[in-house]
Parts: sequence; C-alpha cells; structure tokens
Amino acid sequence: MTATPTSSAPETTTPNPSSSTPSSPTPAPARSADISGAELVLRVLRDEGVHHVFGNPGTTELPLMQELAGQRDIQYVLALQEASAVAMADGHARITGRPAFVNLHAAAGLGNGMGALTNAAAAQVPLVVTAGQQDLRHLIHEPVLAGDLTGLARATVKWSHEVSTRTELGTALHQAFRVAQAPPAGPVFLSLPMNLLDEVGPPPPRHTEIRYAAGAPVDDLAALLAGTPRDDIALVFGDELARNAPREGLALAERLGAPVWGTGWPATNPFPTRHPLWRGYLPTHVPGIHEALAPYRLVVIAGAQPFSLYYPYAPGPLLSDRTQVVQITEDPSAPGRDTPVDMALHGQLRPTLRELLDLIPAGQQAEQVPDTEGPEGAAEPSTLDLPSVAEALASTLPDGAIVCDEAPQAARHIRAALDLRRANQYQWVAGGLGWAMPAAVGVSLARDRGAVLCTVGDGAAMYCPQALWTAARLELPIGFVVVNNREYRVLKDNWQQRDPRPSRLLGMDLNRPAMDFVALSHSMGVPARRAASAEDLGDVLADGHRTGRPFLVQVDL
Repeated sequence: MTATPTSSAPETTTPNPSSSTPSSPTPAPARSADISGAELVLRVLRDEGVHHVFGNPGTTELPLMQELAGQRDIQYVLALQEASAVAMADGHARITGRPAFVNLHAAAGLGNGMGALTNAAAAQVPLVVTAGQQDLRHLIHEPVLAGDLTGLARATVKWSHEVSTRTELGTALHQAFRVAQAPPAGPVFLSLPMNLLDEVGPPPPRHTEIRYAAGAPVDDLAALLAGTPRDDIALVFGDELARNAPREGLALAERLGAPVWGTGWPATNPFPTRHPLWRGYLPTHVPGIHEALAPYRLVVIAGAQPFSLYYPYAPGPLLSDRTQVVQITEDPSAPGRDTPVDMALHGQLRPTLRELLDLIPAGQQAEQVPDTEGPEGAAEPSTLDLPSVAEALASTLPDGAIVCDEAPQAARHIRAALDLRRANQYQWVAGGLGWAMPAAVGVSLARDRGAVLCTVGDGAAMYCPQALWTAARLELPIGFVVVNNREYRVLKDNWQQRDPRPSRLLGMDLNRPAMDFVALSHSMGVPARRAASAEDLGDVLADGHRTGRPFLVQVDL
C-alpha cells in the first residue's frame, strides 16, 4: 500500500495575494513515510490483533471503507443495522477474550447501537466502538447526522473520546484497546472525524503490550478454608472466572469438594454442567439466593457480580448472618457492592487461584446430586413443549458447539438439558433483547467458522433478524431456533404475580397477525422449516447441522 497522499487527501491551495483576509499557511509537503488517517487505523488494528471489523457504513466512514477495500487481511463484516454490528462484535469478544472492533455511522448509527452497547457493558465485554463524525470544519454549521457523539455514548462505555487532531489518532486508538481490556473489561467509544481519516501524517506509535498477572494475597483465605469443615463451604463462580480462570476454578472446587453455583443472570457458564459439584444458577431474587446459600458457613465468590437481581424486588439481607463471605475479583470496586464481604481479595483470578491451590490439601469429591434447574416433569416423547424442545436441542448439538441463548421462557429447560463440557460454552443475553442472533455470527467467526446453536424466543427474534442475512452471506454454520409461543410469556407471568386475575393483558400477545419466521428466514437467504413434533425437531436439527451452513427452525408451542 502506498505511503504517499491520494486524491482523498486535503488539497494544498495557493493563497490569493489580493485577498484582504489573512490566509492559512501552506501545509508542508507530506513526507514519504506519512500515511492517511484511515491507513493508520488499519495499522493499529493489525498491531492489536484485530481480524474483523463489524459495521454498517455511511458517508462519514467512507475513508475507512475505501482503505479496507484495498487490503485482504482484515475482513469487513457487514451488518444491516448498527445494533446487529455491536452484538456481533460482542459475541466475537466473548470467545476470543480480546477487544472486538466496531465502526458505526455518525449520531444515528451510534444511537441505533446503544441498546447493544448496554448489553456489552452489563456483561463486561471488551469492545472498541467507533463512529464517523462529520468533518471538523463543518461542525460549527451543525451538519446532518453530526452531534455530541461522545456524550451520547458516555452512559454505556468506560471511556468516550473524540479525536481532535491527526497527531493524536494513533495514540487514542491504542488507548481505546488498553482501556477496553483493562479490568473490569468493557466497551469504549471513539468519535473519528472524517477529515482526520483523510489527512496524512506519521504512522501510529508502537504497540504497548500489557501483561496482567498480579495475584491477590491468599494466605488468610487458605487458613480460613483450612479451619472450615468442607461441608460448610460453598463456591459462587461468575463470568469473570468463566473467561479468565475456568481450569483453576474447576481445580479449586474439586480440591475442596465444594458445591458450585453460577450467578443468577449469567453471561456464560462458569463450570461443566454435568459435573457432580455443579448446582446450577442461583435465583435472581433475594429470598431464593438466601435459601440456597443459608446452609453454608463460608461462601467463596470468584467474580465481580455474583448476585444478579432481576424481579421482583425484595429486601435483604442476601446471606445469613452466620455466613462468612470472601470475594476474589479483578474489579477493585466490586466487593461489597452486592452484599457485605468479610474478606475482599483484589487480583487476577488465574494467578490468585493457582497460588491458593498450592496452599490447600486435596479433599474428597462430593457425591452426584440432581441439578437444581431440571425440568419440572417428563414430557411425552411426541409432545412439543419446553422440556422436549430442550432435550432435542441438547441431543443434536454438535461436539464443541457454542450456544447463544435468548429464549427467556425456555432458558431454564435448555440449561438443564445441555451437557456443557467446558466453561464459556453457553452464552446468555446480559441485558435487553436483540443480542443472540447477531452474537452467534460473531461467535462463529471467532471460532474460525465454528458451529453455533442460537435459541431465541419469538419476541427476541424480532429485534435483530437482520443477522440472518449476514449469516447467509458468510455461509456460517449457525442453527437458529425460534421458540414461538406467540406471546411475551415472561411478562405475562410477572403481570399475574402482581394481579392474579387480570381483566386484560395489554401488549402481551403476538398472534394478530401471527409471525412467519420461516418466510422471514427465506427472505434473508437462510433455509428454514417448521417442526411439528419432538421427533421432527430432532430430525430437522440434525439435518441442519450436517449442512455446515445457516438454517432456521420455527418451533410452535
């Protein structure tokens, strides 16, 4: 790629001697090593190990798009809506553990992506999100789609900044990747004015590699564990452990013979789900959490957000007064946020747990116990209901496939049915709907076009169905399963908790007109079928996975 200015660079003009207005000095000729701002962006991406750019382009992104078109090592992944682009990057970053890169279009595009940004923030997913800003020389005139991009993004990101000069562009980009990755991880935002992407200047500064390996002191925790009977110890593992120290978490549980719970609103599974020490996910309300952990004298938490509360509100305390609480996390602000903590250890989970394992003796592994989230009753083989749907999904899941789940009514049954052999194999929406279908695209790309099962409710499927088109365009092996009950069932259940005999359930039904997800899928280029029975569902899923391409199944309950 040439290092000399192209026709897209700002023109050098000759001052008019007769003009009464003072003229700007003529810019110095570009040095041979100078590059455009757009090429600088790609150099930083390569330095940071980025192989995909997720986005939906507009005029303010054209300099970057033109630079991307002239190379082959970074793939542009086209989403048809900005929320889909952000969610694709979210799925990608969850699997790689590294920041994914997103490019959105000006104020409107950033606005479209805000819902997906709240999900990434809730799940502490590292993203570098950029949006094209109008030419800085235009901003005084308030051009179309310009705006306070950094202010718009600030509520959902760790750091928000608008690049103001070509000189700072490389520094700002490298800083964005560092901030996104630094514990606690999360999305950051950069506004990239269009003229700075055209302007030529020096290459970016050298990449700075930061290695996070500081463990917390564990001598006091080891002594506490040694002085507590093994039957009185419980473990709570969060997303932080699932992503950063799953093997060490497994080894700790087995060394102690202690039962393991996941957080009630998990972004991922922290533990193998058929392991005899696995007890499932905690409830998302205070009474349920209290009841699950009250029998234990010592609860050791590994992760930043152990006790996710959802609905309904109930007063505390979360844990019994007789229970001691220890929390290990990379987030210094996390301990004490959910519940009072008796011992807070701030450090990287992997080195912390490895040192702890060196200090505690081996113990007896617990007996096999039934899952706490199992289906409430066995279904007839031919019945198409939530337990039978979950069993069909689990029995046909390809080896090593990742599951992206956004089917709230079916989630409990799906989690109970899945035999997940490793942590971080199950991904769950961390906030608002519309995440799973595009996230599945990012997950598959992160695993070099690996197999993904994406389960969504009918309501969730209508938020980002454009992801089907991207999956078809890239021919990714993703099975989309729409569990269609033609209603917002979870909301109906919550409504009826407040009013057991409602005269009317406003805004809860999706049946007039009924939605045809098979037709929708076909329109996006993805083959689709309906399943009429449990046996039929199993056959359709097996056939679809064998194709190695995207497919959709509509399951009418």
